[in-house]
Amino acid sequence: MKSLEYNVDLVLHLVKRSFYLRYKGSAIGILWYLLLPLSQLLVLVFLFGKIVPLKIDAYPAFVFSALLPWVWFSSCLNSASSLFISNRDLIRKPNFVPFILIIVDTLSNLLAYIIFLPILFIMLAFYGHYVSLSLLYFPLLIMIQSILLIGLGMIISTMNVFYRDIQQIVHVAVMLLFYLTPIFYRSEAISSNYTLLFYLNPVAVLIQGYRSIIFYGSPPEWGSLLLSGAISVILCTIGFLIYKRRLPDIFDAL
Repeated sequence: MKSLEYNVDLVLHLVKRSFYLRYKGSAIGILWYLLLPLSQLLVLVFLFGKIVPLKIDAYPAFVFSALLPWVWFSSCLNSASSLFISNRDLIRKPNFVPFILIIVDTLSNLLAYIIFLPILFIMLAFYGHYVSLSLLYFPLLIMIQSILLIGLGMIISTMNVFYRDIQQIVHVAVMLLFYLTPIFYRSEAISSNYTLLFYLNPVAVLIQGYRSIIFYGSPPEWGSLLLSGAISVILCTIGFLIYKRRLPDIFDAL
């Protein structure tokens, strides 16, 4: 019990430390986290709102409701590859569990996402979309995405210790996955020939779930959400097995 309490306190402390150090010395601080989705939003709104109009109502709010959870996802994956390597001194400390770093990274990026939710709500209200009871599903989506991120984080951070190409592969994969995820277009626009790929992409299902409960004010699609949850649990299990098996080698390699 004392060990669990210690690890919980340690995680909370490291989340605060990570969040603080990430923006320490910056002129605009945490606003840098918002700068990426806002710049993407401006480009997408200009491109698909003016040049190649998709004719989607309240398009800026439509895109932003998906961009924020996507930034949480992409930020975690892009930083996962360097978690163990950049924290090698911390990992070498007695009784420190490297797995904690993955949880800390997931939670610190989640914290930034939650902090900027009010901006999204203001944007939604501007377009006449208000928060409804469907927002009660928000913690469920957060839980599923956290499981997914922790699982992928364990795979990426563990394998990158031994194969440094993993970091570059992840950056490319995240870039490609952005276009395969319905962030700036409707999921209904996906051709029926590729519907299965959509349902097998857990982050795409989660993004659509966030948009359903926040933008449309309706419950998520349970069938696809359950499948996404199952895939996330499987990936988390695989990630833990890889991490557990290679843990002694991680200490040796670092």
